[in-house]
Amino acid sequence: MYGFDTLLPMDTVCSRPAYAKVNLHLAVGLPYPDGYHPIQSLFALVDLSDDIEVRWKRSKTFSVDVTGLEAHCKKDSDTLTKAARLWHEAGGCPLQVSIRCLKQIPVQAGLGGGSSDAASLLLLLQEIAGESALEQEVLEQVALKVGSDVPFFLSGAKAAVVTGRGEHVFAVESKDLAVLLVMPTDFAISTSSAYRLLDESRQGGEAGHGLGMQEMLHVYKKSSAEWKGLLYNDFQSCAPNRAYYAELMDISSPYEGFAGMSGSGACWFFVSEDRSEVQAVHTAITTAFGCKVKCWLTRLIP
Repeated sequence: MYGFDTLLPMDTVCSRPAYAKVNLHLAVGLPYPDGYHPIQSLFALVDLSDDIEVRWKRSKTFSVDVTGLEAHCKKDSDTLTKAARLWHEAGGCPLQVSIRCLKQIPVQAGLGGGSSDAASLLLLLQEIAGESALEQEVLEQVALKVGSDVPFFLSGAKAAVVTGRGEHVFAVESKDLAVLLVMPTDFAISTSSAYRLLDESRQGGEAGHGLGMQEMLHVYKKSSAEWKGLLYNDFQSCAPNRAYYAELMDISSPYEGFAGMSGSGACWFFVSEDRSEVQAVHTAITTAFGCKVKCWLTRLIP
C-alpha cells in the first residue's frame, strides 16, 4: 500500500513499495534491427521490495532529485530520474519532486529492481497529478521508454506472461510458493553484457525454439518440480561464471522444486510448494558457499 502524509502547505510526502520479480521462464529471440530483443517470459512478483518515497510540491517548472542510489549509479543516470522526466515530457504537470529510494533489492541481479522502482514512481506521480494524470495509453508508452520490464510492474499483475519488448503483459494466476534468492557477492551481471554474451554465443545463428504460449501456461499449472527441463532461461547457458550456476543447480537437484537464474542474472532462485525444501536448499548452499553468497528466504506474492 502507499500513503500520503502532508507536512506543510504545498509540501507532501508519499511512498509506495517496489517489489522484485523472478523470471520463471525467459526465452530471448534474435535482435530487431534497432538492437532490442523480443522475449517470451513468465514473470512473478517476489516479496522483497525497495521503498520509493516522494516529497513534492506544485511548481511553475518541473525538477527532480533522487537520493539513495549513490552507491549504485551516477547522479541522474537512474531509472527514477528517467521515469520522472519522461512522465513530465509526456504531459505530466510541473512539480518539484524529491525522491528517496530505500534500496533492498540487489542491483544487476535480474530481479527488476530499477524497473520496479520506476513503475512505483510513475504510479505515485499519477496519484499526485489527480485529474491532470496521463492517459493510460500514454503512461504505458512512458513505461516502455524507461525499460522493458517496467510495463509488467506498472500493470499490477502478480504474475504474467510478458512478450514483445516487454510491452505485452498478460496476467496469469499467481502461485503461493516459497522462494530462495541467492546473489553472488563477488560478481554481478549487467543487462547489456548479458545480451552481448547471448548474441555472441549464437554466432549469427537462430534462437532456440521457444514454448508456445499455451504450452508454457500448461507447464506453469503443474507443480514446480515438474517445470524442470521445460521452463528455462536462455541467459543461463551463456552466463559468466557458469561453473557457479552449475554448482547451484547440482546442490538443488535432489530437492522438490524448480531452480534457475532470474532475468539476465546474477541472482539465482529456487522455488517450491514446500517451504522445508527451500530451507534445506538454503542450508546446503550457505554451507557450500559461505560468505560468497547473500540469500533471502521469501515467497512469491500470491
